[in-house]
Amino acid sequence: MGLRRIFPADTHHRVHSLVGMIAFFMGIMLPTMGAAQPCVLPDNGSGTVNLPPASCGYLSPSDVHMIIDGLPPGTTINVGTEHQKFFNVVTMPGGTLGGEIEQFSSILFMNMQGTGILGGFHRQMTMQVQCETHTGPRTPGDPVQSFPTDMFRLGGQIPPGDPDFDLLRITAGTAFGMPSPGHTTLTRLSDGNWNVDSFFDITYRIQFIGAPGGPLAGMAGSTTGTIRMGAGEPAPPPGCIVPDNGTGTIDLPPMNCGYVSPSDVHMIIDGLPPGTTINIGTEHERFFNVQVMPGGTLGGEIETFSSFLNMDMMGTGQLQGFMRQIPMQIQCEVHTAPRMPGDPVQSFDTDMFRAMGQIPPGDPDFDLLRVTAGTGFGMPSPGHTTLTRLSAADGPPNWNVDSFFDITYRIDFVGAPGGPLAGRSGSTTGTIRMQTGQPTTGLAEQSAPERSTQLLVNRPDPFNPSTMIEFVLETGGQTELEIYDASGRLVRRLIDQWFPAGPHAARWEGLDGSGERVQSGTYFIKLRLDGKTIGTEKAAIVK
Repeated sequence: MGLRRIFPADTHHRVHSLVGMIAFFMGIMLPTMGAAQPCVLPDNGSGTVNLPPASCGYLSPSDVHMIIDGLPPGTTINVGTEHQKFFNVVTMPGGTLGGEIEQFSSILFMNMQGTGILGGFHRQMTMQVQCETHTGPRTPGDPVQSFPTDMFRLGGQIPPGDPDFDLLRITAGTAFGMPSPGHTTLTRLSDGNWNVDSFFDITYRIQFIGAPGGPLAGMAGSTTGTIRMGAGEPAPPPGCIVPDNGTGTIDLPPMNCGYVSPSDVHMIIDGLPPGTTINIGTEHERFFNVQVMPGGTLGGEIETFSSFLNMDMMGTGQLQGFMRQIPMQIQCEVHTAPRMPGDPVQSFDTDMFRAMGQIPPGDPDFDLLRVTAGTGFGMPSPGHTTLTRLSAADGPPNWNVDSFFDITYRIDFVGAPGGPLAGRSGSTTGTIRMQTGQPTTGLAEQSAPERSTQLLVNRPDPFNPSTMIEFVLETGGQTELEIYDASGRLVRRLIDQWFPAGPHAARWEGLDGSGERVQSGTYFIKLRLDGKTIGTEKAAIVK
């Protein structure tokens, strides 16, 4: 259940939101028009990116926006939107947040579909809007740049003569007395590009008057509300790197590393109306009160500890608009199989034997919310962990952790009186993979079978400033030749294309993906053919 961003909004705002469709200056695309996509931008040459982020879409978490105010009872207009095509962009220092001001024009695409007595109403419209955003200071060159933003001003309306609207006007932003704060995080990726993760809590006002003779004739309304719009996704999680504990291995659970799901969520289903769920994105982190002893069902050791399960909840169906963030302290017991301290690669089975916790009394939504998981409760939750030793050049080695559990869980709940879950209770069981870290891609310690000097060599070595990398392919295929540093971070991809069988060569000039010269030290050259590693070689830069 990867910790997914679930945006706060209330039912009133979601229902009364024609401008939710507009809700931010950059490529807004609602779920009715597409799903969230990563937003990756090239460096602008100064160690950061230009804003607004061209080619990226801002999304609403709800599945549909609706117009209700001014329409007959039981009638709505569902609106999917996309906000893009930024032009006339002017950037200058200053603004209310002390960073910069971005002024620009853009186009709002609106896909409208009526319901109820407007069941046959369907329009696709465009509206040009004028925008001004303010951003906080950032430090170009920093690998992570996280700063506040503000939708300071947004406004636009369709031109006269529309067959359905005499007036359709959208206004939003702090300058109009409608606070619209946000936040943006830029994370530099291994290839030198930037991952953009951004949101705005837009407060807006929408005004419309129906045109005479059209389906909205005699109707008019003005709606004000707030809705969160987000662009991009959080950057891929970094690897889980843990220092040696002095015995040739590490202590588990891995401190400072959280377990998440990359592609799924926990769900509450039982006890809710048909078609209604509560989706829960979670992160399992902050391990404390750790005790370790030999034994357990796998013959290695037993680890008991306390931790926190951070839960982001979002309702669907009849519970659309229900959103909560709840931390729950849980008690865990993990069993691991034997491992051999000192081995450069330690790969062993694990088992989430017990995990259980529940929120304290007095919650406004739940009289009971309890999570139970693990083999010891009759819910098998096997896993596996691989520890890979990294460079020991500067002292005791670090270890790359690649670990997962396929956890079977049960969520029991009882709704609190007066809340949205009043009178409801249920018990839902499911299985989901939780993992931390990632496979090692560059190793400071390689076992002999993984080295292939006949297939892959580099000369000279050590080198300064460049080295020639020679490799032989026994068969043709998609070939990747990559450089990694001692921590396993991708430094540069030299080749990613189809090559025929036979000898080949490529020169590495000692530069990373952004063209910057790398530091002195040991690096690793990895050769892959059709996705399979066929050779790994060390390369040392000496300055």
